[in-house]
Amino acid sequence: MKELGKIILYLLATVVLGALLASPLYWGAQWLAGLGILPWLAEFPYRKFFHRGLLVAAIVLLWPTARWLSIPSVAELGLQRNPRRWNDLAFGFAASFLVMVVLAIALIYFDVYRVRSTIHWNQLLKVATSAVVVSLLEEGLFRGAILGLLVRTMAWRPALFWVSAIYSIVHFLKPEQHLPADHTIGLFTGFLLIPGAFGQFQEPWLVLGGFVTLFLVGWILGWTRIRLNSLWMAIGLHAGWIFGTMGFTKIGRRHVKEMLPWLGQNLNVGIISIFMVLLTGVIVWWWITRRRAPAASS
Repeated sequence: MKELGKIILYLLATVVLGALLASPLYWGAQWLAGLGILPWLAEFPYRKFFHRGLLVAAIVLLWPTARWLSIPSVAELGLQRNPRRWNDLAFGFAASFLVMVVLAIALIYFDVYRVRSTIHWNQLLKVATSAVVVSLLEEGLFRGAILGLLVRTMAWRPALFWVSAIYSIVHFLKPEQHLPADHTIGLFTGFLLIPGAFGQFQEPWLVLGGFVTLFLVGWILGWTRIRLNSLWMAIGLHAGWIFGTMGFTKIGRRHVKEMLPWLGQNLNVGIISIFMVLLTGVIVWWWITRRRAPAASS
């Protein structure tokens, strides 16, 4: 449990540093946009830079944290070379993405969503880029580093539980959508977003549909990493979920606004989302235990 305490301190330090980095990132984006370089950066709200600040902070603090925990090498985290990495990556992506496709077709069929009259297909390229970058970074951080650190000092089930809970809490936090119109961005503005980030925990249906969904996602991703001693299938699964969820919002628009507890404001929240994640988990479990295992052992 000593290792868990250090990891919690690492996450708290990440939030503090991320809040401090939000404003410099925002100012840098505005400066670049003013010069005509990447002008689309000016369209992002401040909270986007808060999220990016957290990601940068998590990466920056990871190495000193690993030294603090006395991790001599990556091998100590339980990761091994995977000769079937591309097969695992492709299967993971297909499993999560195709389940999302089935859900999208069902939602359009039942008129919950409608296909947009104009679809900007070039936006799917941005979605694909986000899916690749986020899945690589988050799997390396949560399942590669944090889970690898915890399984050194405790059984894999409690380690997986804690990492899945941390993963769910971090993603369930939603900073304030907008700052007051007359607010001037200062160095400590990022800290103003932190209290409002916990607002969703006051909504029982959002906790059930959103927090539980994210916890199950974290558990499935972590289970594949532990079972295969590799991140490749987890990266594929993660990328498929992101591409399916974000890509569908570029193609379809919400028609039925209120469907809680069945479906929230996005495809990550609701009983339907829990069912689809569990279905993906069953597919992955079947493949690893019934189909892939004999080939891996040979």
